[in-house]
Amino acid sequence: MVTTAGALDLPFDEAIRFFRDKTSTPTSSWREVWDAAHSKTFMVAGANTVALVDDFRSEIDKALSQGTTLAEFQKGFDQLVKKHGWSYRGERGWRSRTIFETNLSTAYAAGRYAQLTEPDTLATFPYWQYNHSGALHPRLQHTAWDGKVLKADDPFWTVAYPPNGFRCGCFVTPVSQSRLRRLGKSVPDAAPDLDQLGTDQPLGVDPSFAYNPGMAWLKQTAPGPVAVSASEANAAAFVASALRGKWPDGAWTPVAVAEKGLDLAGIVPGDELRLLAERIRSDAEKPDMTPAAYAAIPRRLLKKGARITTADDGTISVSGTVEGTAWEMRARPVINGNRRHLNLISLRKVTK
Repeated sequence: MVTTAGALDLPFDEAIRFFRDKTSTPTSSWREVWDAAHSKTFMVAGANTVALVDDFRSEIDKALSQGTTLAEFQKGFDQLVKKHGWSYRGERGWRSRTIFETNLSTAYAAGRYAQLTEPDTLATFPYWQYNHSGALHPRLQHTAWDGKVLKADDPFWTVAYPPNGFRCGCFVTPVSQSRLRRLGKSVPDAAPDLDQLGTDQPLGVDPSFAYNPGMAWLKQTAPGPVAVSASEANAAAFVASALRGKWPDGAWTPVAVAEKGLDLAGIVPGDELRLLAERIRSDAEKPDMTPAAYAAIPRRLLKKGARITTADDGTISVSGTVEGTAWEMRARPVINGNRRHLNLISLRKVTK
């Protein structure tokens, strides 16, 4: 029989595995990796070399696997800054603490989600309770959610599974049917309304936290290495936000990943196709280039049977038919160390 204590006191191998499944990603801004993309990439905003990101990754790994403290991490932080000559924004104490706490809290959240969604655990605890951390300066929305009990599969948990912002200490606990009754509830609570005047930023959730770390991770790694960040819904939201000026030049979102088993000249299985914010804005006047088109067409073109050609300048052209309409996209390979991705440089409907 699964007990509440058993569900909460399992070893945190899952949190370590979540973290180690990530890929080191150099960035120039925190806005280059957003929402569910964090469950497949490890980044430190402004750490723009693989070597620097890998060193930070090692320090976080030690904290998860060996239990090193914030003070120990800060010593490592100082050494890495000196070693790489890294010029970072923000005060040293605040910056190092943010990196440390954000990575640990999301790893723990992902690990806990993996534990709570085990079939035997879900059968015993079909509900989850949102718990506020008790912070001295709380977010009002988080205190409003404190104590609410929702079904484990409620859509609320897709975007508001904590942490829901920097230094958010909220957490989830499992609730059985008998526990629900002891809480004085005959049915679970109604889910909070996350809509914020029709914008794409959920109420009560900080920017780039509107995702469930564990859910994104498990969808990415089981049953196969599918990049959850390349989902059509995430891509469409990014496009819509970029058109409103939310994302600066250089910001990107994955829109497709080359599948295993593809035999495409110039494209390697696992290659990630990225869409940059400036590409979206440059095509803003084209009637065919809607958020839905950008989100769906590249992914559907990058399939078996696509026609692939490589130009003298190295750019790759992919053409094919989607729902009876001919499309062509061009992409440029980008190499960073031993890693590579593709930048989408054009997408157009082919007319005769």
